Amino acid sequence: MGTPATGSTPRLDARTRMLLEAAIPATLVRLGTPNVLVMFVQAAVGLIETYFVGKLGTDALAGVTLVFPVLMLMQMMSAGAMGGGISSAIARALGAGRRDDADALAWHALVIGLAFGVTFTLAVLGGGGWLYGAMGGRGASLAAAATYSQVIFSAAVLIWTFNSSPRWARPA
Repeated sequence: MGTPATGSTPRLDARTRMLLEAAIPATLVRLGTPNVLVMFVQAAVGLIETYFVGKLGTDALAGVTLVFPVLMLMQMMSAGAMGGGISSAIARALGAGRRDDADALAWHALVIGLAFGVTFTLAVLGGGGWLYGAMGGRGASLAAAATYSQVIFSAAVLIWTFNSSPRWARPA
């Protein structure tokens, strides 16, 4: 069952052969290390940001706390939902040998990232004050949330574009 009907074995490039034939623990470490490093850096940035915002006072910290759930929603939608779907669609196209379809999907990913980024920017910048007020923000904490939100969500297009970008880089 492992060989094609013609009796010949398929020709695999060196990277694919390494994935299939190398030792499993070494392969997992090699593939997982970049992700672990990125997660470590992201956690460190979050801790450092919280430390500095905490130095600004409780109103600033409360403002960031109001914005955080909306920011996480955007990041999970862009990286997890759309980004994961885009990456899997491109992987399926590449796995089936449809390079042109994969390239078209990459362009569509860019359009999706731009469209959702603009939508998120307009929605949060237009309705963020109301949303943060409905979440309990008042006075200085609401003002801090609005300021932080304007800074963060003015870059929503970049966040969506980066997170929706295909996670593949393979020479043609």
